[in-house]
Amino acid sequence: MSDRAHLRVGRLRALGYPPPVRKAGVQSASDPVLLGDPVIAEVLAGALRREGPVERATHGFHTWPAGLHPDAARDLVAAFPGTSVLDPFCGGGTVLVESLLAGRRAVGRDLSRIALRIATARATPYDEATLTKARSIGRTATAAARAARELPPARVLAAVRDWYHEHVLFELEALRKAVWASPPEVRPILEVCFSSILVKTSHRASDTNNRREVKDRPQGTAAVLFHKKLREYGRRVAALREAVPPGTPPVDVALSDARKVELRSAVDLVLTSPPYPSTYDYLPLQHLRNIWLGDEPQQEDEIGARRHFREGEGAARKRWAADTRGWTQRAADALSPGGHLVVVIGDGLTPTGAVDASEPTEEAARAARLRSVARASIERVDHARGTSRWEHVFCFRK
Repeated sequence: MSDRAHLRVGRLRALGYPPPVRKAGVQSASDPVLLGDPVIAEVLAGALRREGPVERATHGFHTWPAGLHPDAARDLVAAFPGTSVLDPFCGGGTVLVESLLAGRRAVGRDLSRIALRIATARATPYDEATLTKARSIGRTATAAARAARELPPARVLAAVRDWYHEHVLFELEALRKAVWASPPEVRPILEVCFSSILVKTSHRASDTNNRREVKDRPQGTAAVLFHKKLREYGRRVAALREAVPPGTPPVDVALSDARKVELRSAVDLVLTSPPYPSTYDYLPLQHLRNIWLGDEPQQEDEIGARRHFREGEGAARKRWAADTRGWTQRAADALSPGGHLVVVIGDGLTPTGAVDASEPTEEAARAARLRSVARASIERVDHARGTSRWEHVFCFRK
């Protein structure tokens, strides 16, 4: 991108103009747009550039839609001083894991009970005795699943029958019963391993696509996958335990709406990636897991849901902006003086065009009396939708 184009894009974005939308086949601009403190802006841009798989500690154990890249989380935690980090949209727990690895007090909040299960399991350095007990129960459950011939209860069966082969239903029901009957100290481990196979053994296209695609799932698939995931979890948690500095406080994870978060003690950094507007329906994407695990999410509380924009785009844009002001104010309230709010977010895409995430984010920070320090924005190709979108990282200070 030329210097003149770079400056022009920076001015347009600072004024809140919608981003350019390119057709598939046109390469995305490779140079980020940087504003504010040049050193911090470069750090933010570096975080945006992070990509590729990461096998560090518990990263990659359980899928979660649109999670923050682990190296981006690591870089951003390291860039800002302090001893504590809050992620009010903690999702699968990436920020929490990186905060623990940095020796910080990690606090996570989310509306999804599935997210909390995953985040808690990924950010808890269980001792070897607890992992051994979980593996022992898991082996017994695996053997029972291989021989099982009992279908799930009627309420579960009615919701999941079309998504699985019958023999997979037998196996999953046996595993579900074993998980529910397990002692409380190991049940979170067994639950997250069970959760991790529920989409893999189904006819769903993927974790981010609810389309039904009939797939061949041989007998024993669910039992074998559960056993493998339990062993994998043990290895990853052992690596986490070894890497967390001695004296690091246990992770604090709880169910909470980001617009209502209240903490007993302030934090030095709020690092989060809130839902991009009109991108996913996060809670419905967990439908199979919610059914099997007995959860009943409050889907009307979801922020930025794609279905809201399908129901009425004008109202959805206003609702998203209001929700952004709400959670940003709570984040500001949770910060200690001099603390930082770092937000990673991308623009939304609708049939009528882009949904700018930058101006509402900045306006919400101004309303919360946070000072803008720096930002970085980059245009990325969105191959799934045949266009492109802008992604941003903002840094604000209290």
